[in-house]
Amino acid sequence: MSYRVSWLGLSSLGIALLGFYFVLRLAYRLVAGVSVSSRLLTAGRRLLRSAMLLYEPLAILAWSAFFVFINPPLHSLLLGVLVLAGYPHIRNYVSGRMIRLGHAIVPGKKLRSGNVQGVVSRLGNLGLYLQADDGRHYLSYSLLWEYGYTLLSGEDVSGVFHLSVQREGEENHASFAVPLLDLLATTPYLDWNHKPEWITDGIPDSTLELRVVLKQEAHLRELIQLLEEGGYSCRVV
Repeated sequence: MSYRVSWLGLSSLGIALLGFYFVLRLAYRLVAGVSVSSRLLTAGRRLLRSAMLLYEPLAILAWSAFFVFINPPLHSLLLGVLVLAGYPHIRNYVSGRMIRLGHAIVPGKKLRSGNVQGVVSRLGNLGLYLQADDGRHYLSYSLLWEYGYTLLSGEDVSGVFHLSVQREGEENHASFAVPLLDLLATTPYLDWNHKPEWITDGIPDSTLELRVVLKQEAHLRELIQLLEEGGYSCRVV
């Protein structure tokens, strides 16, 4: 009877751990989706992001420990075989957690490792995808940990530009931000794996600054011309 209860407890623990993970994930998405910029929201995003990165491996360890307690000799052997067989993947996973906890590497960040540099387009559990001028590169976290990496400013990566935009007759950027975004959405030049990043701190109300990622650096002139035709004045900062 205790054997059956133990398996039931393992299932219940797994459901509870998974449920709490989705609660954390939902909370992070809600906070990350808020467009208002404040120190409190920024701190909340960082706290929830770190909590998610730490919670997942701790939850896996807790579930594994409970699994071993059901039948220690057999289940310890099974877990040992799985760890040995999946050691390269486990190494990548652990390296990724350490790297992402140490630095806020998220999609849109600019990064250089070895001879490759570009914009992070997607993060996985075992590695990340870097969009560079010559294509998309996959970098495992263990290689990043071994060879090192550098986080770059937007101006250090080709295809990433900081634009200052104004509209004649508009004294507040809030009145033309939405039309500007609608216009950008129709352009074929932007890499929409990275949405335009709005910059508001210390900027006059009549000016809107944003960081954009272009598919090719040569598209900058066409983008500025398109914005000017739409009634906006634009310059590269």
